[in-house]
Amino acid sequence: MKSAFYAGATGLVAYQEALNTIGNNLANVNTNGFQSQSVSFQSLLNSDLYANTEKVARAGNGVRVVQSGISDSPVTYLQTGEGLDFAIEGEGWFAVEKNGQVQYTRDGNFSLGLEGRGTSLVTQDGGYVLDARGARITVTGDAKTGAYDYAAIREKLGVFRFQNAAGLTPASANRYLAGANTGAATAVTGDAANVLSGMLERSSVSLVDEMARLIEVQRAYQISARVVQAADENEQTVNNLRR
Repeated sequence: MKSAFYAGATGLVAYQEALNTIGNNLANVNTNGFQSQSVSFQSLLNSDLYANTEKVARAGNGVRVVQSGISDSPVTYLQTGEGLDFAIEGEGWFAVEKNGQVQYTRDGNFSLGLEGRGTSLVTQDGGYVLDARGARITVTGDAKTGAYDYAAIREKLGVFRFQNAAGLTPASANRYLAGANTGAATAVTGDAANVLSGMLERSSVSLVDEMARLIEVQRAYQISARVVQAADENEQTVNNLRR
């Protein structure tokens, strides 16, 4: 009975994490540059039902989440026509310095920030956009007209790739941190960067797919709850028989 109880309880914990992930995806369906997340499950170690016999029947002890990472879902682009909107076609990430920390994003909705006599390329919340060397991007306008060369700004943008981008961990809604599972960030230069001007990458969340996953995980959660309830009722029955 205890094994059934533990199997149901571990299922509740695992599927609750899956529900949290799906909820986060749905909340960011309209967040530019957001990469949908997914979770993977693995069975816990099984226990032998019979000892000192040739029978190999085993009982499961539940499930756990072994991986939670961003998926490689296809993306779509929104044409804005704005000079400071950029999108990466294919693989790659923009680098942003925020509060002394380097974060990576697919959201290229940038603006200009004035500091003293200098102008920097920044994100909407004031983070500094970095070039391929990891330095802040400074912008200068035409001395006569004050206009900015958006094509030159696009050439300065740093684009980085990882051996395992799925291992990036969320730092905010659409920014991510590198770690031991991603490998080192490698700068991509030249035409290989594939930066598009006047466009933004939309969220990679598929509303239809997420709703289907939500129904599937909810049913699995309900089944785990029934297993816990049935195991508890059986334990109560056994205890009453002992009296």
